[in-house]
Amino acid sequence: MKKTSSKSKVFDKFISVLSILLLAVFWYLGGDRSQHNQQAQLSYLTLQSEQLEPAGSNTFQGVVRSDNESNIVEWISVGSGIGYGGEMVAGINISPTGTLQALAIIDSKETSTYLDKVMPSGVADRILGQHIDTTVTFDSVTGATLTSTALMDAVEHAAKPVREQIYGYTLSESKSIFSSLQWLDLAAFVFFGVAVWASRTRNKKKVMINWVVLIISMGVFGFYSATLYTASTMGMVISGAWLYGLANYTPLILMLLSIVYILYYNRNVYCQNICPFGAVQQCLAKVGNAKSSTIKNEFLLWFPRVLLLTTLCLGAYFRNPVAFSYEPFGIMFGMIGTMHLFVLTIVILLTSLVVRRPWCQTLCPINAMTDFLTFNKSWFKQVQKKRAKQHRQQRKQTEDGQCQSKTGGCE
Repeated sequence: MKKTSSKSKVFDKFISVLSILLLAVFWYLGGDRSQHNQQAQLSYLTLQSEQLEPAGSNTFQGVVRSDNESNIVEWISVGSGIGYGGEMVAGINISPTGTLQALAIIDSKETSTYLDKVMPSGVADRILGQHIDTTVTFDSVTGATLTSTALMDAVEHAAKPVREQIYGYTLSESKSIFSSLQWLDLAAFVFFGVAVWASRTRNKKKVMINWVVLIISMGVFGFYSATLYTASTMGMVISGAWLYGLANYTPLILMLLSIVYILYYNRNVYCQNICPFGAVQQCLAKVGNAKSSTIKNEFLLWFPRVLLLTTLCLGAYFRNPVAFSYEPFGIMFGMIGTMHLFVLTIVILLTSLVVRRPWCQTLCPINAMTDFLTFNKSWFKQVQKKRAKQHRQQRKQTEDGQCQSKTGGCE
């Protein structure tokens, strides 16, 4: 038994270290990929020039050389905006007279479903032909307002330095990356604090209080705003997307609060008292009088961990964590997602009538994250205790050696 337990711990430590190394490797490779992709898109935007000369950090002059002279025939500029899933980077081609001639999405962390609504809607045709002597605008696409705004901000951000070069003036100041902070972010702190209190209180009505917190959270963070945190949120942190700003910080706040609580108390209060999808499953369990079950199968224990690691690695490589989301939350709270996610959502909802919280017990990435955090916390504590013990032994040996070197020894 001891040998089996020891081998298991060694294997778990190996997997933990390997996971971190894989994420680091995919993140590094993703940086190279993103850079090459940007260069390819810039080449696509080049229409007439023979050479691009830097005119700023993300701005280039397209020149044609004749008779030892360089004539500017176009401007290439890159800008960014913040969408629902994160940063969107767009490149534009501007004529010497200030007319927009070409547009390309160089990089996007936006949810693909929203982006697919915007680009085929003819947005590019409405942008091209506009003059940058005024602010570049277009009507937002219904059902994808944040994505439309992100594209508009990216184009305006790219046009700003060229406008200064051609016309010598600036129309508007850049937005702060924290300008999208809203009341839901404050609500995340409040709800988390209430959830912690509700989970630890000895009040006789504790069960009812927990239910009230869970139901309100389902309404606020679920059906009203769809701001629950997911594997995509974890991917945003790893890829560094949050450094450039987010349209919605609430999922990130909930995740960070949850991680701090897990590391301190070894308990995931978010899943039990806040998670909107967990609340939906519990409500259905009440309706169907579902039975609790404990997952003992080793495959069902490791599969969600491998699935989450794969998702995070792909998100880090492609710099778009949202594109590899496999959770049913988008379908459940916003009817946004692919057909296979729609089918998965229906299966989970029906199963919830028979089995209590089937998603939480099988595929939920938050459980995998919790296991990873608690395991490494325990490992770190063991290392600290071992080092402290070795330090005490070394100090004792030193003291004994000093005593023996003295005449008559130590009493």
